[in-house]
Amino acid sequence: MTEGLELPWGNVVKEFWQRLAVTWVFVALLPGPNTGRQQDLLEADSSRGPQEPTSASQNSAPGETKGAPDTESRRIQNIAPEEMWNRVTECFFPQYPQLAVDTHITGTVNIGLGVTPQGDIGDRFRVLDGHPLLVQSAIDAIRQWKFRRNEVQGEVTWSRVRALVRFNDDGTTAVDLAPAILADNFGDPGTPKSAATAFPRPSSAPVCKLVRAQAPKFVDGAYVPLIGGVGAPKCMECPSPSYSDEARAAKVFGSVGLHFIVTEEGYATNIQVKHSLGHGLDEKAVEAVGNWRFKPAVGPEDKPVPVWVDFEVTFRIY
Repeated sequence: MTEGLELPWGNVVKEFWQRLAVTWVFVALLPGPNTGRQQDLLEADSSRGPQEPTSASQNSAPGETKGAPDTESRRIQNIAPEEMWNRVTECFFPQYPQLAVDTHITGTVNIGLGVTPQGDIGDRFRVLDGHPLLVQSAIDAIRQWKFRRNEVQGEVTWSRVRALVRFNDDGTTAVDLAPAILADNFGDPGTPKSAATAFPRPSSAPVCKLVRAQAPKFVDGAYVPLIGGVGAPKCMECPSPSYSDEARAAKVFGSVGLHFIVTEEGYATNIQVKHSLGHGLDEKAVEAVGNWRFKPAVGPEDKPVPVWVDFEVTFRIY
């Protein structure tokens, strides 16, 4: 703005553009070092709008030019449950946790699935609801499912559906598929959970095996969360990091990806920068996380254990 310009709103506008704020985002808990980020809110409250699976490239928004035919796309398509069953190549029913059997706990674990272009689930899921004693067993089964890849006019895309993992009062387990609740990149607005019809396994689908319990996985000094009964930590005291003067002057914004261990005592150690922003923001993110306090993850013996996690600290300019 030119000096000496006497407009009543001049200072307001100038101050507005000079104000910088920073927020942090807890994005993912990953199963071990050197992996990509976990599925980012594939199935959340539908009011939050469509979420996309994470990967190395940028998303293609609805209406943008598609990728070349028969190439992998980061766009995602909601698939009808009956059609998704036709694409199942391997499926597994969970084991009923003995403690849940002993305490007569039954119910359904509702999991949003993001199926990769290769047909895997892996860590690209989000638990929407379910009894805590049933969730881990449901995850151990669902993450092993395999599907045929999804193609839209030659474009190989992600696909989305929900799994309803049922733990019945007779001690058996089953899995139904249900419509996704978020809008996709192809015009499907998603289906409210209250209106979604679940589809059990049809006779034409592969016979689902009973999954065997996984053993805990220990890597480089800490456990992999969400495998073998190992839980995930929860951030209890996580103040926002400050902006560096250099980044503020350059108006830099974005995310710093950190990979670290949360100890049995709830402290962050072995902090590694996996995605850098530079301009002093990497150091600000590491400094902030080093002062955060967590509720530790609990292992299969109900004792705190160290686990690897990934956080993404996001710096935004307002």
